[in-house]
Order: sequence, then C-alpha cells, then structure tokens
Amino acid sequence: MSKEDWIKVILVLSLFGNVTLFMNHERENKKQDLKYELLNAYIYRDLTQLEVTIQHQIDNNWATEPLVPQKLDDAIDSVILHMGMEDDDDKEDVLWKLHDYLKEFKISDETFAGSLTAKQRANYIYLGEKLRSSGWNYNVGYDTKWDVFESKINGLIAKP
Repeated sequence: MSKEDWIKVILVLSLFGNVTLFMNHERENKKQDLKYELLNAYIYRDLTQLEVTIQHQIDNNWATEPLVPQKLDDAIDSVILHMGMEDDDDKEDVLWKLHDYLKEFKISDETFAGSLTAKQRANYIYLGEKLRSSGWNYNVGYDTKWDVFESKINGLIAKP
C-alpha cells in the first residue's frame, strides 16, 4: 500500500471514530436530560401536591391536617433523591437550599398524628402561599429544564 492509501485509511478511521464519539456524547446528553426531567418532575409533583393539600386543609377547616406534614416529607424526600443523583456541585447547592428551606416547616415528631398548633398552621399557610406565588401549583405548566426549575426554586426560597 502506498503512503497516500495509508493516509486515506487513517482519515476514514478517524472520521468513524469522531462520529462514534459524537453519537456517544449525544446519547449521554439525552440520558442526562431524561434524568433531570424525571427528578425535576418528582419535585414538581410533590410540591404541587403539598400546595394543593395545604389549600384543601384551609378550605376544609384542617379536617385531615396530618396530610400536610406527610406531603412535606414527600417533597423533602424527592429533593434528597435528586441531590443523591446530582453530579454538578452548583445544582446540588441549589437543591440543598430548597431542602433546607422545606426543613424549616417540618414538624419534629416523625410520627405526627396529633393536631397542628396555630403557629404551625400559619407556617403552612405561608408555605402554601409561597408555593402558589412561585408557580408550584396545579394548572400551571412546568418546564423540566434546569434554568427554569432553578428560577422557581429561587423564587420559592427568596426571603420576603
């Protein structure tokens, strides 16, 4: 084989290698996007259910108030799940801020079965209002892109 033939073979192999690398990179990006879509959707679902549960309790004179701390626990669990699967330190920091914010509303008794105090109810009402004003409620579309998700988190945890 001549020198020109070897160069052609090397160029063709290089082209195939680059195409393979590009396709693998695209596949990894799609997998990452799907991961965010799933994990973000869990948090969206749990926060919107928390907001709806708080509103339902307000509308029904807190008839089944133990549901509120349970829904809060579900939301915190979703955030923890997302943090555990997050590789990006900046995104993990945002999730920690959300986690810490939600923990402020958590009732210390893990087996809560009693009645909420007036202060706890007021805190949950405030949380429900913050969730609603930040767009964490039903009948509002949601976008699983990280930028949109992060801005909603920042809107929720922002101090008044």
